[in-house]
Order: sequence, then structure tokens, then C-alpha cells
Amino acid sequence: MNLRQREVRVIRSDQMRHRALHDAARLREALALIADLAEGTTSALTLPDIARIARAALVGAEPADPRQQSGAVTH
Repeated sequence: MNLRQREVRVIRSDQMRHRALHDAARLREALALIADLAEGTTSALTLPDIARIARAALVGAEPADPRQQSGAVTH
């Protein structure tokens, strides 16, 4: 493996790690919200809300681009 291939693999691995950490954080937030809903009521009327939150959490979301979070506007 040459140096360029190694660099590309390292960059890709870092991107995959960043994505996994982002997804884990989103899923933790969704589970906490579902737990709050489930503990707060015994009504079956909350089941559609819980299902909606679970579906939304499972849909992949791209992490925010750090270049756009700096607050600086580039033209």
C-alpha cells in the first residue's frame, strides 16, 4: 500500500467514525425522549408518537459540515 492509499483509508476511517458517533448521539437522544414519553403516561395514545420518533431516529441523517458551522459566511 502506498502512502496515498493509506492516507485515503485513514481519512475514510475518520469519516466513518465521525458518522457513527453522530448516529449514536442521535439514537441516544431518541431513546431518552421515548423513555420520557413512556414513563410519563400509561395511555396507548402515545404509541403513535413513540413510533414516529423511533422511525425518525432510524432514518440516517448526515452530520453537519464543520466548514459551515464556523459562523463565517464565505462568498
